[in-house]
Amino acid sequence: MRTALTVSGIVVGVAMILVLLSLAAGTSTQTNGLLRNLVGAEITVVNGTTPTFPGGGNRTGIPGGGGFGGLFGTGNTINETLVSSIENMSGVYVASPELSTPGYVNGASVFLYGIDPSTYSQAATGLDITKGSDLSSSGQILLDSTVASNLNVVVGSKVTVGANSTGGTKYTVVGIYSSGSTFGPLSRSAYVLLSDAQTISGRSGLVTQIYVKATDSSLVSQVASAIDSSISGVTANVANTITNPASTLSNTMTTFFTVIGLVALLAGGFGVINTMMMSISERTREVGTLRAIGATKGQVMKMFLSEAFLIGLIGAIVGVVIGVVVSLALPFLTGSASSSGLGGPGGGIRSVLTPTLTPYNLALSLALGSLVGIIAGVYPSLRASRMDPVEALRHV
Repeated sequence: MRTALTVSGIVVGVAMILVLLSLAAGTSTQTNGLLRNLVGAEITVVNGTTPTFPGGGNRTGIPGGGGFGGLFGTGNTINETLVSSIENMSGVYVASPELSTPGYVNGASVFLYGIDPSTYSQAATGLDITKGSDLSSSGQILLDSTVASNLNVVVGSKVTVGANSTGGTKYTVVGIYSSGSTFGPLSRSAYVLLSDAQTISGRSGLVTQIYVKATDSSLVSQVASAIDSSISGVTANVANTITNPASTLSNTMTTFFTVIGLVALLAGGFGVINTMMMSISERTREVGTLRAIGATKGQVMKMFLSEAFLIGLIGAIVGVVIGVVVSLALPFLTGSASSSGLGGPGGGIRSVLTPTLTPYNLALSLALGSLVGIIAGVYPSLRASRMDPVEALRHV
């Protein structure tokens, strides 16, 4: 019974540390996902010879914020094939090209941006489209609300888009977006597909900037350095004002959860020590008999140490199983609380308490449980091996 209770102490500790580590991993994953949705491009890759204004680049998801080239459409270009090279780099979540160029819509000058809609929405948080829909095919255009108002066009209207005020090609207005500005370059912007912008500007296969997001906010500087070192002629500008604090918060939460789990596991370790000490006390005569018939100190120590290891191993295995079950059930349990109103709109609690089980955390929890058993059994095993045979035989 005492051994079973000791094993249960290890079980609780291991299960708790696995659940907490899974929560930390899940929180980190959700934090990175939230950052990818809320924060603009973490890295902006531009031509190395292109000057940029302080704060340039689409660092906060503002449409058209592409540095010197992004504001005026006159920056040096880079080859579009670099997008695939960057996407294949370790730590890169998405890379999205953009070509900024001066253009005209119905004779009015605008800052024209060519994008890949599927990746742009991931890399630069997309556009705040208030009417209509996003770009889906060639010959479509998105207009800023100020431009649309000045030109007196609506969704579905046909406009002439070109590199000068006298010629151009007919485009269909599929959406109107808000840039959040009624003055300056952003209020005179328009978006088309990248291929259309390249055709209009005569820059086939070229882009002015590439927006990049990392798989983890802690890897932003590493990815930027890799781009700078492996691709000549470009500069990777980093925006770390938001990602670094978020990464620090994620690491702090991981440390916090881990410490709580280790405290629980430590309590289980003391249980193992207590059980082993009581076991040695009750088996003094057996130890004396073994020593009297020739058992060495090492053999006696191995016997008790293996017993402690088995206690830790059994507790670790059962603890991991229970921890996995609890981790898998936690989203459903918290989801029911969320649906009752505790989680707020959208199920806030469920979105926070979403553990992520990883092979590393499973192996770590199993190893820690076994290790605690071994460490906790060292002193009792030493004490048993150093027992005086003559004194021990008095208990026979």
